[in-house]
Amino acid sequence: MKRAFTDDELQAQILDYLWNQGAWGEIYTNYTKMKKRLHHIVKNNGKNVEKQVKELSKKKQLVEIHKNGDTLSLNPFYKTEIGNIRNNL
Repeated sequence: MKRAFTDDELQAQILDYLWNQGAWGEIYTNYTKMKKRLHHIVKNNGKNVEKQVKELSKKKQLVEIHKNGDTLSLNPFYKTEIGNIRNNL
């Protein structure tokens, strides 16, 4: 069921997905695969996902972008902060 997530809820969903994939540091996951999985629950066909990934990578630095934006991973320096955000789902 698709619904409109708030920015914080969507960021938590993204972090949870990457956490469950085990994507930390140099172990990363495919961005298009993640976007395809999350667009089933998020409105606007993944445009909000793209916006929130940029927010997480540039301002909060919780997500690292690799291979010209094709892959993503979590920043291991912020493991406790990411865990706290995930637990608030």
